[in-house]
Amino acid sequence: MKFSKFQIAILLGIFVVGIIAYIDTLGVHILGWEDYTNGNFPIDYWFSFRNIALILMILVPICYYFFFRKDKSETLAIFFTSFILWMFGVADLFYFWLQGKAIPSQLPWLNNHPIIGLFGPVTNSSLYMSIIIGGVITYFIVKQLKKI
Repeated sequence: MKFSKFQIAILLGIFVVGIIAYIDTLGVHILGWEDYTNGNFPIDYWFSFRNIALILMILVPICYYFFFRKDKSETLAIFFTSFILWMFGVADLFYFWLQGKAIPSQLPWLNNHPIIGLFGPVTNSSLYMSIIIGGVITYFIVKQLKKI
């Protein structure tokens, strides 16, 4: 199967989310599985992690633009794919997959998340629903960007 350059850009956005999830798994080694997975970590750690994630989501598309293809729609597709999927919980899904663990039935540390926790206490089902919604939103945004 041969991918178009635009599809490669979208896959790069998904890869960025995977890298963010991998970086997230490193927190387990620093703080321990139980504490980290249950959200018991210093607030400074979360802000550092969030900033690293945002820098990656901005830096990768910029590097793509300047070093590979000067295509604004592909560059924006990388950013929006990674940002939307991250915000809707794909990195959380990857976080558990990378560790070979099942997603717990309750995810209380995500209850205050601005998107995932929007509809009440977060469960594994609501996380999956959020991921599906994020995927649909990403699909339509990327579809519009491809037309540009």
